[in-house]
Amino acid sequence: MATVLPLYQELVSKLAALIRAGTFPAGSRFPSVRHTSREHRVSVSTVTEAYRRLEDEGLIEARPRSGYFVAPPKIAADRFPTTAGRASKPIRLSRASIFEELMDRAGDPGFVPFATAAPGDGIVPHAKLSMITREVLRKHGAAAYRYTPPQGRRELRAALSRRLFDVGLNVVPDEIVTTQGGTEGLLLALRATAKAGDLVAVESPSYFGTLHLVRDLGLRVIEIPVDPRTGMVVAALAGVLKKHRIAACVVQPHFQNPIGALMPDSNKRELAALAEEHDFTLIEDDVYGDLSHDGHRPQSIAAHSSRVIYCGSVSKTIAPGLRVGWVVPGNHLAEIRRLKGIQAPWNGTLSELVIAGFLDAGGYDRHLRRIRGLYAEQCAKMRAAVLGHFPDCARVNQPAGGFVLWVEMPAGFDSRAFTTAALEKGIGISPGPIFSASGGLNHCFRLSCGFAFESRTLDAIATLGKLARHFLPD
Repeated sequence: MATVLPLYQELVSKLAALIRAGTFPAGSRFPSVRHTSREHRVSVSTVTEAYRRLEDEGLIEARPRSGYFVAPPKIAADRFPTTAGRASKPIRLSRASIFEELMDRAGDPGFVPFATAAPGDGIVPHAKLSMITREVLRKHGAAAYRYTPPQGRRELRAALSRRLFDVGLNVVPDEIVTTQGGTEGLLLALRATAKAGDLVAVESPSYFGTLHLVRDLGLRVIEIPVDPRTGMVVAALAGVLKKHRIAACVVQPHFQNPIGALMPDSNKRELAALAEEHDFTLIEDDVYGDLSHDGHRPQSIAAHSSRVIYCGSVSKTIAPGLRVGWVVPGNHLAEIRRLKGIQAPWNGTLSELVIAGFLDAGGYDRHLRRIRGLYAEQCAKMRAAVLGHFPDCARVNQPAGGFVLWVEMPAGFDSRAFTTAALEKGIGISPGPIFSASGGLNHCFRLSCGFAFESRTLDAIATLGKLARHFLPD
């Protein structure tokens, strides 16, 4: 007599087959429990058990308050990027000329913007922001266009104080300084903690904006490798501190740009302990922290140490063009307030009032739930496309948040030449050397998944995959 499978197991087999066949692609929303119960005429408990088994098999994943999504394919160990290497010697920085060309092309609507780590138009809550802008103008009138004092509008600082409590920062409004985007916050933090000739530790790979600031301030840097899963290798920094004294260490602990890593809390505590022991300041760049794909908001390093200057912005979560950021200076409050008053004393009053209104309106968490799902879906689809169209030697990260992919090719691959060839085909990518203080990582490049994945996106990935074969080493 043939064995009769339990109903939930029959459902598991059917749904798993559809997932593996691509009916439900990676990153896409999976039917709800009630929908599947209705369509397959089985009980909710049967579907719930089937979904639990599909989760155990790694085929779907639940996201808080968002439902179920098809999980990204598991990347084999030989398809995952490697740690960047050993800590370097102290070096001075030079300019990467290709960066300017990429920036110049970023606004071209006919250009496929894989090089730009910014949210697409579908991410920006433009209807809500427009409504709040009208409300601000009705309430404040011409005052909305006045200068705002250097520390920023109190309405915004109060709203940020409430939000930052959730990431482990117990600060009052007067302990926050608002900025014109996250980059200004980093600049203030570096100016407050280091002077020309001082040594600063940076990640490798690192956000290129940080490297530009360090170069223009006349600082020396030492590179600390980044593990693609756990972030800055704290043991490597500890080794550097045995030989060198550093003034500051710039770190992105949450969904690091460009490699997408998430630093575990244990590593944050170790990093905080090193700052205490060796008397340097941690500059925490947390612009991606709200963008976890699983809905869990990681805590700041500042929850473990007072030696942290915390920097954030709304550029990746709400709207980059509003240019609203902030710094929690900690022990450096007086100096950063002084520097802000000299460097850029007046912030955008209207922008700050609009963001304060958006945060206070109660819709920010709902907005985050929506865009976290969108970013996760876009990353999963683009990752699957890269793995499908690029040579088998390509390694791709699997970020737990944010919206950037880091692609590692074999040693000898020339990402500078690859970028130039891609530009000629109307596609922008970010070559590895612009993320390296020493000019290394030429076998790597970054792709942004900040905009909707559509047919032209897939076509561009297919084009890049074909093009990449011409730049493989012999």
